[in-house]
Amino acid sequence: MTESPARVLSAEDILSVEDLEILAIEVPEWKGVVYLRVLPADEGLALSQKMNALTKEKEHEAIFLLLGACLVHPDGRLMLTEEAQLQKLRTRSQKVLLRLQKKALALQGWTEDEAAAGKPA
Repeated sequence: MTESPARVLSAEDILSVEDLEILAIEVPEWKGVVYLRVLPADEGLALSQKMNALTKEKEHEAIFLLLGACLVHPDGRLMLTEEAQLQKLRTRSQKVLLRLQKKALALQGWTEDEAAAGKPA
């Protein structure tokens, strides 16, 4: 049996789809759930450039840049919009932040596992 070809998408099809996923992540240490978002392409590319431009001495800043851009309210609004909030994030558990970083990277398709699965890197 021959499979029929997939439907060819139009510009309208592509532009009308909401593909910016928001994922709920349980954080037992914080006794609740946080939400991480898929970044729009323009924000993701800009963030990637900013993170790649960090010097060796500033590489540790990447986690805070990423989480600042990806942590959102359930409706998609950015959660950490003030510099004081971003600074306070630095005082939270490294264990939790690293776990969230790993989830945020995978959600963007920025991990080796995602690339190996044929997802965009």
